[in-house]
Amino acid sequence: MSCAWPHPATDRRSGFTLMELLVGMTIVITVGIVAFAFANSTITTSGFLSRRTFAQQDGRRVLEAFSLEFRKAALSAVGSYPIEAASSTSVVFYADIDRDGLVERVRYFVDGPTLKKGVLRPSGALPTYDLAAEKVKAMVPFIANPQVFRYYDSTYTGTEAPLPDPADPQKVRYVAMQLVIDENLAVPPEALVLSTTVALRNLKDNL
Repeated sequence: MSCAWPHPATDRRSGFTLMELLVGMTIVITVGIVAFAFANSTITTSGFLSRRTFAQQDGRRVLEAFSLEFRKAALSAVGSYPIEAASSTSVVFYADIDRDGLVERVRYFVDGPTLKKGVLRPSGALPTYDLAAEKVKAMVPFIANPQVFRYYDSTYTGTEAPLPDPADPQKVRYVAMQLVIDENLAVPPEALVLSTTVALRNLKDNL
């Protein structure tokens, strides 16, 4: 009895050819890259939105605190004028911000992309303000507008131009504070814009 061996060209044994393996590996790698990119994008977006939300909350708290503090600006413990300095990037004033009977020196200022606040308590039997003792705290990150403050005199009704920068402290009766918060201006969504306008209470011509 004769036995014929199968011809190599007609041997259909199960398995993958090299080309099929390469195609399969390419598909798997491509799917993996896409999945990784999607997961990474999701994590990045989630982190961005979380930071944006916290920055927005910080901004609102700062505007509220600043409004309360600046509104009650008063003579310092050594008799200095209520406002020490007023520029577009910083403002320095005196107020009893913690209601302890001591008038603190308060400084809001932009340092790079961060809005910071410095507080200095008077010290000594004859009160003095030692600038080296100022306690500075970062308040709001991602500040996109370094010119945060604008100042107005007693004629302000809502439409007048602000005082020249820096403003003469003795002419200031109103201050507008605006925070433009954005981690990256080149990337959506649009920047958050928060603002407030505060009037001084303790000056005679501000009635």
